[in-house]
Amino acid sequence: MTFAESAKRSGKSDILLVLDTNEFIFGLTGTHKPSALLLDLIGVIPGLRVSLPSTVITETTHNLGRIHSRLIAAFTDLVYTHPLFAVLPDENTPEDLINQYVNLGLRQEDAVIGAFAHWAKADFLVSENQHFLKDLRTTAYDVLSAEAMISRLLT
Repeated sequence: MTFAESAKRSGKSDILLVLDTNEFIFGLTGTHKPSALLLDLIGVIPGLRVSLPSTVITETTHNLGRIHSRLIAAFTDLVYTHPLFAVLPDENTPEDLINQYVNLGLRQEDAVIGAFAHWAKADFLVSENQHFLKDLRTTAYDVLSAEAMISRLLT
């Protein structure tokens, strides 16, 4: 039974991911195969949804623009036309929750993403960022790399 099947059997109808900026950059440029595969699995794994704070949109667009404008088009097409993606303004995330994540040692931009995942009740925050993977300790959600997330989804 796959992870998605076991989640459904436990009464949970979906799996909510928050993806960090680097998953889009690595996935769309093809520089990290697990990130690219994770993006490909969205829409294939039943019940898998993605929610993003506007910070991720801004950071990703900025960084992809340094590489090639076609990547910005691919990114915006993915997140704004795919029905399983939701983009929400950073302002929706409570400031006191952001401050809690700053107090956990995250930089402001990372704290916004971490707090957003908490506020959105995400099941997983997926990132290659070592500040998230090694340093963030929270019970609100699990922090996984793309490779670990794929392993969980497919096993």
